[in-house]
Amino acid sequence: MSAEPRLARVAAAIADPTRARTLARLLDGRLHTAGELAAHAGVSAATMSAHLKLLVDEGLARVRPQGRHRYFGLADGDVAHALEALLRVADRRDGGDEPAADLRRWQRPAMRGLRHARSCYGHLAGELGVQWRETLLARAWVKAAPDGRYELSEAGREALAELMPEGFAATGRVLYDCVDWSERRDHFAGPLAVAWLDAMVDKGWLRRSAASRELALTPVGTLKLKACADLV
Repeated sequence: MSAEPRLARVAAAIADPTRARTLARLLDGRLHTAGELAAHAGVSAATMSAHLKLLVDEGLARVRPQGRHRYFGLADGDVAHALEALLRVADRRDGGDEPAADLRRWQRPAMRGLRHARSCYGHLAGELGVQWRETLLARAWVKAAPDGRYELSEAGREALAELMPEGFAATGRVLYDCVDWSERRDHFAGPLAVAWLDAMVDKGWLRRSAASRELALTPVGTLKLKACADLV
């Protein structure tokens, strides 16, 4: 099949409002049951099952059976990055290409928390995610490699030891740039960035929202990030 009809099929799969809402929910990088996604989208379980089958068939989502349950997530990071890019295009359509209009949009009460910190396919995004990346680079805890990825320095391993999973091998393409939807600057993506966010949540530095990708910074998180990286 040529690229054009295939692109049209994928675009049609995303274009449905219920499927678009479902994909946006899956951008948090976590696995969800069909029932959870149905409740989020406001449709019946049967309707959601049909939508999820199409998303899996088109390569936009994946399913993981476990016991009696089936869990759904985005197919991979390429899908996540494509969806984030579409969100940026949608913002331009709403006047987001004008700095003042874009600023007004993200200053709305409903958007402020999402702009400050959110998950993007399992890694930290928003203002906090951008600040995290810039701080790690400024302190040389993370260094750019020639092939577009980043490497954790020895100083970084020591400074970020509290957030490093036991036995994690920080080699290969474990850290790379991802353009932030709201900030239009890069934050870190990749397995290492995912591990950092998981650790921040597990340690109570950040708290996930049950209804969106928003992440709330806790009092202990404020203290820890201030001590760790002079953040917030």
